[in-house]
Amino acid sequence: MNKNKEFIKNTAILFVGKFATQFISFLLLPLYTHYLLTDDFGSVDLIRTYITLLVPVLTLRIDTVLFRFLIDHRQNEPEKKRIISNSLFLLIIGLIFTALCYIVVFRFFRFKNLTHTFINIIVLMLSSVLLQVLRGLGKNTDYSIASIITGVVTLGANIIMIIAFHCGASSILISSTLANVICILYVVLKTRLPKYISFKVIDKTTLKEMLNYSLPMIPNSLSWWVVNVSDRTIISFFLGVSFNAIYSVSCKFSNILNNVYSIINMSWQESASLHIDDDDKDEFFTEMINSIFMAFATVSLLIIAFLPFVYNILIGEKYLDSYDYVPILLYANSWNVLIGLIGGIYIAKKRTKEIASTTIISAVINIVINLALIKFIGLYAACISTLLSYMIMSIYRYIDCQKYVKLRLNFIKIIIYTVIYIASSYIYLKGNYILYAIDAVFVVVYSVLINKKMLMMLLDSAKKKLAKLKHSEK
Repeated sequence: MNKNKEFIKNTAILFVGKFATQFISFLLLPLYTHYLLTDDFGSVDLIRTYITLLVPVLTLRIDTVLFRFLIDHRQNEPEKKRIISNSLFLLIIGLIFTALCYIVVFRFFRFKNLTHTFINIIVLMLSSVLLQVLRGLGKNTDYSIASIITGVVTLGANIIMIIAFHCGASSILISSTLANVICILYVVLKTRLPKYISFKVIDKTTLKEMLNYSLPMIPNSLSWWVVNVSDRTIISFFLGVSFNAIYSVSCKFSNILNNVYSIINMSWQESASLHIDDDDKDEFFTEMINSIFMAFATVSLLIIAFLPFVYNILIGEKYLDSYDYVPILLYANSWNVLIGLIGGIYIAKKRTKEIASTTIISAVINIVINLALIKFIGLYAACISTLLSYMIMSIYRYIDCQKYVKLRLNFIKIIIYTVIYIASSYIYLKGNYILYAIDAVFVVVYSVLINKKMLMMLLDSAKKKLAKLKHSEK
């Protein structure tokens, strides 16, 4: 299969499932902002940020091992059993350690939602690892179905618990736990997981090889946590949890877009790993990274252009102050996409130590800028520190990755995009409905023109699919 077609096919399959999940997450935003108090929502949101920190650490990033190692052995049954069995052995160690931590914390440090938090961590550890078994085995359709199931159950449980039973912000954690339990059961059934488990194939050499790959990903995950969500801790400490709730809502739009990108990135990592040693790798990586980056950059621009028309409808009155911070965070997200795309090169080369080192630099920059500015410019400090840390990491990785792939970014397009984004952001903040409409039309035209090649490729692929369907019906 052609590389681009292969990428499009995998992306389309993953997109269906993950986009459904993200759309459901988007539907939950009005529910949270209309029914939950800012302090309650801010507190639970802070707990969830710590969960995102703990799960990758406690799993020893075995999810990354499963995905990357299984790609190389999809047709080899003994190797698949060896990889999965050793990975699950390491996961069991993480689960036992987590249970011991809960006993200690419960004994000495109790806080609201403590039990819900630890149960959610355990379940997320299991689901995050087992989902990568599906991806590693090439079962992307089943992966998408599992994601849809998780999203639908999350939505339903939240609606019932918040509206019908008035359970408050605790519903967010409980719904997540229930949804991921059902997801785990689905994965176990679809993969017939027991047939891949055997204690006889667990050996020190394999465990060492896996840990050499996964352990550098732990500081990488910690650093990403610092870059992405340590802002919430600093905001809560210096400004209060109600400000954290406002900032959390501001982040929702960039987070949703970033989560959509994570779908593309899953497919991209697979393509990058399969083709990193091809003769035309420089051309392939350059074309794909430039195209995907500009696609997501223009989506950020489209959101800024159209958001003024619907913000008051989507967001509850208590959270409307979040409006001003959205442009900076969306622009930062564009650079975050570039970071992930270049990161695919490191994943493909199994250079996880270099992934970690580049992320640590960004994390340090993020904390320093945030702490230096938080007392002077409030929530803007978190936005600016995130943007600058992403930009610096992007530039660092771009320079560093040249030793593996001769990547060439289209800087002229990036500069033009930045100028247009600044202009649209000014209209977003200071304009009126007439200016909003003019800006929206201009941005749509620009976005179509800049992504013309990719749009034509997608349209051509869709036409061929329709033609095949019509031919099969005959």
